[in-house]
Amino acid sequence: MELINFLQKSIDGKLKFSDQLDFLESKQSVTAEELAETVRFLKSHMPRKFDLPDAVDVCGTGGSGLSRINTSTISAFILAGLGVEIAKHGNRASGGRFGSFDLLDSLGVNFKSYHHIYENEGLLFMFAPEYFSVMKHFAEMRKNIGRPTFFNILGPLLNPANVQRQIIGTAFRDRMQLIAETCRLLGRKKVYIVCGEDGLDEVTLCGKTFVCELDNGEIKNYMIDPEDFGVKRCEFYEIAGGDKDINTRIALDILKGKCNSRHVDLVLVNVALALKLSGKVKDLKEGYALARELVQKGIPYEKLESYKAKVNTPNILLEIVESKKRYLPLKCDKKGLKKSDRDFTGALKRKKVALIAEIKKVSPSEGKILSQNFPVSEIAKIYENSYASAISVVCEKDHFGGDMSMLPEVRENTKSIPILCKDFIIDESQIYEARRYGADAVLLIAAILTREQIESFLKVARSLNMEAVCEVHDEKELEKVLKTSAKIIGVNNRNLHDFTVDLDVTNRLAKKVPKDILVISESGITSRSDIQKLPENVNAVLVGTVLMKSKNISQKTCELSHHYLFKACGIRTQKDAKFCEKIGVNFIGLNFVPTSNRRVALEKAETVCRDLKRVKKVGVFQNQPVDEVNEIAGKLDLDYIQLSGDENISFVKECIRPVIKTVPLQTQKDLEKAKEFLPYVSYIIFDGKNPGSGESINFSLLKSVEFPFLIAGGVTNDNLEYIIEKTVPLGIDVAGGIETNGKVDMRKVKSFINQLQNEVVEKICFK
Repeated sequence: MELINFLQKSIDGKLKFSDQLDFLESKQSVTAEELAETVRFLKSHMPRKFDLPDAVDVCGTGGSGLSRINTSTISAFILAGLGVEIAKHGNRASGGRFGSFDLLDSLGVNFKSYHHIYENEGLLFMFAPEYFSVMKHFAEMRKNIGRPTFFNILGPLLNPANVQRQIIGTAFRDRMQLIAETCRLLGRKKVYIVCGEDGLDEVTLCGKTFVCELDNGEIKNYMIDPEDFGVKRCEFYEIAGGDKDINTRIALDILKGKCNSRHVDLVLVNVALALKLSGKVKDLKEGYALARELVQKGIPYEKLESYKAKVNTPNILLEIVESKKRYLPLKCDKKGLKKSDRDFTGALKRKKVALIAEIKKVSPSEGKILSQNFPVSEIAKIYENSYASAISVVCEKDHFGGDMSMLPEVRENTKSIPILCKDFIIDESQIYEARRYGADAVLLIAAILTREQIESFLKVARSLNMEAVCEVHDEKELEKVLKTSAKIIGVNNRNLHDFTVDLDVTNRLAKKVPKDILVISESGITSRSDIQKLPENVNAVLVGTVLMKSKNISQKTCELSHHYLFKACGIRTQKDAKFCEKIGVNFIGLNFVPTSNRRVALEKAETVCRDLKRVKKVGVFQNQPVDEVNEIAGKLDLDYIQLSGDENISFVKECIRPVIKTVPLQTQKDLEKAKEFLPYVSYIIFDGKNPGSGESINFSLLKSVEFPFLIAGGVTNDNLEYIIEKTVPLGIDVAGGIETNGKVDMRKVKSFINQLQNEVVEKICFK
């Protein structure tokens, strides 16, 4: 118990550093009983426990001081390719060397322990610090002691998976018996402890290898030679390793079956011993021949790539894919399936930067977005009426709360807007199902699909006159997709490992996409300014959470779709109102300010408003009693109340209709005043010193404004482009600019609409 007390006190911080060193100096040797107790003690501090009794571990203690390759790590991929289940425990090297997990890192393998992958791959790498963080309490003393201690042989004994079969390589020949006896006390069934004659902690080609074998409680010692495997001896320089680049190159050459040096024989003899340990072969020569045949075919490299693909795939994707398998359609019912009649690709080409507005109930990073009373049909109508180019519908059930039944609901409540089924497609039957429910395009996620699967799914989609968005997160996924016939690539800015968002992902990847392929930027787009910062070849943005959580979905959709809102103010006849509605004016303003030349009587206003369906009716008021304002708003069933005077927030709260607040903009204080109104109003309109007079505003103040707003005051057909370029507003509110001789001039109204929807948009927003 002396050793355990030392360990516990060190962990608890109850031992001085000098006392720790004194103990290690005095502890020249340990017994197998003490070592076994130490293993049990340290394992009791593991954050989680699990058993893989059928797996094999191939691991060395290190300590030889020789320049060597990463034999056991390379062997792990070969053994897994031969059907031997491997649970390898290890660490990075210290002292500037290149260890087992340094190689994994260099090969691009994420070595965080994903136990669920073991079930599919029969392979698991366990990074020691992930399980034994308590070892940090001993790091400094080990560094300062200056000689090997019992800590140096603990690594292989601490395998977290409780493996029963191991090959333990050690450079400490005098401790082989101790390790074997410790394994016996720990209940291990079959273990080979090996030490090369040259000091390698593995089977060597340079001479004899000493073996201490534990087999069901019996320990025996013997030696093996390279000739026992059917290979010749060599000099150490022929199997020596080197730095990161050298060892990585050798590892890849071996795994690909392209290595012509004796390094491949070194790895194969160690694999052969593990095959004999696992019962796959009867003797070492048979094991060597079997391993060599597999390597020559390059199968171990395929195992590396398969394992790497799975461990590098974010956990959330793996979880979703597993759950998705439970909902796959039982059969591909193609009978009577109509082809898509809404052009998804064409919709993205109509604008320089189109908006794909998304409908989803839940986000893994945000949680529930809307309640179960989910107005899918209403949101779909809003998206189409607010100039979105396409609608994305998240249909995944377990993590996003979606369902395929949402697709027909969206389709039935829209006229022509194309619909993207955003799901986790892993089988072609899902594409047929998506089309049956009304989708015009599907999402293909490169992270969960092979290149061959992507190509096959693209072919299926196009047979139904559909298209597919191939989603990528990094350069490797982009490289995979570019080898297919993909015509649309979605760049997801979200890191699915930690859910952080970085718009620079689009900036980085979009530049590598050929000009003939459409690019969509996904995740993290929150404002028009975000869109303007994207590379020129970005054709569309896909936005979901920001729209769904917006208090005014229509307003936010218009903002992100680059559709400038237009309010024609001072409308006084039904003819003018009807014309405005026909050509696409968003709001008409009915002026009820007593002192205004544009004032319309209540009776007249009732006639003006009659039979209007799409255009929004706005009543304009200025310093009038709230009862009067509400009475008029109620009688005319106004959509908005516009307050253009000194009304305060309390006044706004008493209004019975959504409020648009006009703020005269002359100084920075006026901007602060506008911010105070933001939580309580639908829109802010910046006007001149005297609203309604046609005076222009101080445009320089708007450069730093981050919230959406409309511009009024002195706006005409002639200065519209200049004003939009300088202020980037959400829309325009015009009164005098649409009049000729004091009357509304429909030619000027139409000219504004044409400029806002075509000319100005092209010149200003997308240059």
